Amino acid sequence: MASPRSDKRQRQSEPTTLLSLGDDMLAEILCRLPSLPSLARAAFACPRLRDVASSVANRTRFMSPAPLLGYFISVVGGAIPSFHRSLLLPDRDVLGIVRRGDFCLADLEAYDWRLMDCRQGLLLLTSDRCMAVFDPVSSSRLRIPHYTSNGGGKSSFHCFLPASGDAASFRVLCLESTGGGRVRPHVYSSCTGEWCSHSLAPKGIKAPRRGDPHSNHYLPMHAGGRIYWRTNAEMLTSLHVGSMEFSHVGLPGEVHHSSSYALGDTEDGTTCIVSVSTKYLKKFDIRVWFLKEEDGSPWERQWRVDASELDLSAGPVTPSKMLKVYDVTAGIVLLSMGYRNNGIRYLAFRLKDTLWESTTKTKTNTKRQSLILADFCTSSGWVQPCFMAWPRPSLKAADSTENASTSGSEQEAAGSNKKKQV
Repeated sequence: MASPRSDKRQRQSEPTTLLSLGDDMLAEILCRLPSLPSLARAAFACPRLRDVASSVANRTRFMSPAPLLGYFISVVGGAIPSFHRSLLLPDRDVLGIVRRGDFCLADLEAYDWRLMDCRQGLLLLTSDRCMAVFDPVSSSRLRIPHYTSNGGGKSSFHCFLPASGDAASFRVLCLESTGGGRVRPHVYSSCTGEWCSHSLAPKGIKAPRRGDPHSNHYLPMHAGGRIYWRTNAEMLTSLHVGSMEFSHVGLPGEVHHSSSYALGDTEDGTTCIVSVSTKYLKKFDIRVWFLKEEDGSPWERQWRVDASELDLSAGPVTPSKMLKVYDVTAGIVLLSMGYRNNGIRYLAFRLKDTLWESTTKTKTNTKRQSLILADFCTSSGWVQPCFMAWPRPSLKAADSTENASTSGSEQEAAGSNKKKQV
């Protein structure tokens, strides 16, 4: 029988590994990493590091904006969405995250998936059988049964809602069009694994309708804790995700029926509208408005840039290219324009970089090329930006004890067909 002294000597001779340290010591090590992407990459080494890195104390130091990883395209006809990587990934840590992830969605079954939304680094996919939330970084997914209405209503619109107070969770919005022409919102929460039904929207509130696959009119627009969608040529419909109250929001007076625009947010989270005007045919203006809190006109124009002087692509922007604003997220604008063989070309750039170039009147090719964050072509489909969010919401079923974030894992949202009324 070994003596207590020999046991003590054996313990002292055992090597100290990273995982043998306490959580406080691990947190100190992770806090010394140079950037948010390096923290995220280290966190995926094992579940314990991921838990420590996701703590609030470690997130406060990394307040830089989440980098754009690329764009997902939902192909019309039900094929697996495709991914186009950003041209300017900021560092090798972000590049490593993209390389190790499943951005080709190879682990998804061959269902007729339609990409409805992409927020917090997660994809919201829907098919006739079910819905699925997919994390391309960890290759994990969670199946969610469709909301089934007892009144025979039709659910035609789905998108993510910002998580309420818990960045490790997610919520999904479903808008049901009832038989009486009214709209009722239903919300699925990953915390409870249940659908929650809310009160009917006031009369006059309409759910968005699926439209042209080349158009963004059907897509939700996220900004300032609200979900927006187009109602008509002069009006937007807004849903406050906290109070679940609907309202109408008028457009700026300079945005008319021939203008192309998108609502989104800037890098600091300010709600904005970016519009391209072709009113004078030979001149393209990129105009930006910020949403004001004061009464009266809700929009205030901030700046105007002559887009015809910007060289965002291989050649100058001309009216013949049918330039349109497709998306605005975190200050990154996605433009679409007509391309050869009836295709659509997409260009992404930072709004602040475009403003800087227009004021300095630089003509160097280096600066022009640095504007472009993404450049890709497609024949059809809806386009969604994908950012590297951290911390990443958990895709573990509400009553499951298994770890759902392991590569290739899948969870069934047990209890998600339960409903409660609010």
